[in-house]
Amino acid sequence: MVDQSLQGYVRGTLIRGGTSRGLYVTPDRLPPAGERRDEVLIDLFGTPDPLQIDGIGGGNSHTSKAMIVDESDRPDADVAYTFGQVGIENATVDWSGNCGNLTSGVGVFALLSGLVDAEGPETELVLHNTNTDTYVDQVVPVADGEPAVRGEYRVDGVPGTGARIDSYFRDPGGSVTGRLVPTGARRETLTVDGDDYDVSIVDAANPNVFLRARDLGLGGTELPDELDDPDLLDRLELIRGAACERLGLVDDRRDAVDERPAVPQIALVSEPRSFDTVSGDRVDADDVDVTARIVTTGTPHHSYATTGAMCLAAATRLDGTIPAEFASGTGDTGGAAGSDVTIGHPKGTITIGVETGTRAGEPTVERVRVGRTARLLADGRFYHRDPVE
Repeated sequence: MVDQSLQGYVRGTLIRGGTSRGLYVTPDRLPPAGERRDEVLIDLFGTPDPLQIDGIGGGNSHTSKAMIVDESDRPDADVAYTFGQVGIENATVDWSGNCGNLTSGVGVFALLSGLVDAEGPETELVLHNTNTDTYVDQVVPVADGEPAVRGEYRVDGVPGTGARIDSYFRDPGGSVTGRLVPTGARRETLTVDGDDYDVSIVDAANPNVFLRARDLGLGGTELPDELDDPDLLDRLELIRGAACERLGLVDDRRDAVDERPAVPQIALVSEPRSFDTVSGDRVDADDVDVTARIVTTGTPHHSYATTGAMCLAAATRLDGTIPAEFASGTGDTGGAAGSDVTIGHPKGTITIGVETGTRAGEPTVERVRVGRTARLLADGRFYHRDPVE
């Protein structure tokens, strides 16, 4: 038995949602919001350490995440959830954005923990994300009164198949900044160390900074190991920091890595291209609408962040943006109001449904849809070291 006088613990659940993995807890299992809560999560995940060997993190941004889930106090939602991106090499927790992959596990956790009653064969829930004050309509398949695990839906980046969970993110524009195009310009120039970079800054589900891959001397089909170059990643962080400064998220771009490590995300975009995936499978250019690689919290993503994919798909519908430049026929004047956008990423593809409209003569994104799978991995006590008094 563990001597609990030497360690504290959090009762929680480890769930794989989409291509991410995270710790799901109810708020009563953690200290109230603030420094102490962050300290507990940082120790639980084994941060700061690039391997997170002394915690439950996996040394990657997509495995260093936490979800706090509870009943909603709003009459128009069943569940409220708050997402925390736990740093890896920096002892930080970023609460400013949402996670699309782990959102797919929120309904699963709500059913397993009794926050919502399961109703088969599908349970429909309305989720309220407190980070961005947005709503998600979710459909969770049910088998024998519990969230279904087995199914035929495949998510590139996850072995095997599972039961498909559909999440519809309502009115995702301006999730953090309040505007779909936060600066009012669909394309602008950021200057870093005397070099100019064309970028598009779009905020849908999470704010993202989009660059042409070729503007950094890249082909656009590089795999994560090829992007894991310190000089390249430092350059991308400087560009991302300049975007943070431009958005007013930080006063000094050099502070972005500590104050805003998770958002905005930054992505390299190119035209539809054929490429070999990490697993050696082949993606054909004819099967994608746009090719992209995304970096999250300073790490090349092994597949593609779901909120980043939502934002990229929405950006392809805005004429004048860099994503629309490469995804022909999907801008303001092209594509159906409810059509799909397929993105090529290092482990295959992800397809996002985009429903658009107009308000006051300006294009809007009404909803984005993504299909994912989720699976319970562990449930119990997760130990952390109490601070020395």
